[in-house]
Amino acid sequence: MQVYLVGGAVRDMLLQRPVKDRDYVVVGATVEDMLAQGFTPVGKDFPVFLHPKTQAEYALARTERKIGAGYGGFSFSADPNVTLEQDLQRRDLTINAMARGDDEQLVDPYGGQTDLEARIFRHVSPAFVEDPLRVLRVARFLARYHEYGFTIAPETTDLLKQMCATGELKALAAPRVLQETLTAMAENSPWVYWQTLHEIGGLDDWFNEIKAVINDPVKATEIKHILTNIDKEGSTDHPPQPEQAALAIWAYYLNDSELTTWLARLPFSNIDKDILTLVQQNHSVFAKIYRSGQAYLDSAARECEGLDEYVEIVLRVFEKMDVARRPERLERCLAIHAWYCAGLEPEFPVTQFFELFTLLLAAVKGVDVQSIIAHGYQGAAIKPQLRAEQLLALKHIFCV
Repeated sequence: MQVYLVGGAVRDMLLQRPVKDRDYVVVGATVEDMLAQGFTPVGKDFPVFLHPKTQAEYALARTERKIGAGYGGFSFSADPNVTLEQDLQRRDLTINAMARGDDEQLVDPYGGQTDLEARIFRHVSPAFVEDPLRVLRVARFLARYHEYGFTIAPETTDLLKQMCATGELKALAAPRVLQETLTAMAENSPWVYWQTLHEIGGLDDWFNEIKAVINDPVKATEIKHILTNIDKEGSTDHPPQPEQAALAIWAYYLNDSELTTWLARLPFSNIDKDILTLVQQNHSVFAKIYRSGQAYLDSAARECEGLDEYVEIVLRVFEKMDVARRPERLERCLAIHAWYCAGLEPEFPVTQFFELFTLLLAAVKGVDVQSIIAHGYQGAAIKPQLRAEQLLALKHIFCV
């Protein structure tokens, strides 16, 4: 029985990148051999085990054969006679088809190290076309390693275009498409994911609404600027989840119908659907509230003209988002909007943006409904009095 470190860990070691996950292939062993050494089986489709101490994943060397459509249309053979080279041959790219044994010697039967040094993504074998998920994976890898100057080999680009043209991407399970996309949005260059899919024809089946936006050169340039230059982790004191923020950018460019269709096609959580829809519906209002509110605060004379209309807009947004019971919805929407604005304009005053909304929210929440009741208001009379006092509290921020 021989054990080899394989795949991404070897690739990232050669790139001198931090290694997050270590996966191992075991050659010459059976399921019984692994169980006898205390490994815990976890694989559903093929034998994968957890090491009894490190909990790292160890998989028996295997070959695979295409028997059906889509990502799951494969049969596997994990016979102990399967060689390391056979196991590596089933992998997607040459840079992912390298291994290291206990002696630290590199096993590289398909030229992965040469392609790594040349910064090229190249498929290992013609069997690459059998797994349509690889279209998304290659685009995701390019988003991750774009800073190193990687490109896709011409012959691999041809295969990717061929895979997109056959329509087999439709056979992918929606959760896998969303998972790959969310992971890509958390990479260093999320724009590259969309750009790559667009160039190879990979947007038609799952992201047709996005394709229409990217086809607009002005919008595409703006989105590329935002996704390329934004600091997802440090642009605000309230950063949204990176993958949600990078996906939410489309809420600024899709109309109601397009966004609804897209959210229905992919299995977004109800919370994410809610947040992205609220962003789409309210981002222009957020901008207006901030711009006008800051103008009122900056006015030396504290001019109050038009203030009644302004505070009514603020209160309607807060009511729509149900801030009294679900303040986190507004917080997440504002975090995404600040992320977007900071990407569009690096000098956007993020701190002032949050300070203003904190001030507005505090004024509304500072009105005590129990005090209103104590003053004799009952039943249907409570709500209009509550609104009147909340509007007055908002006005007091600007007119003192």
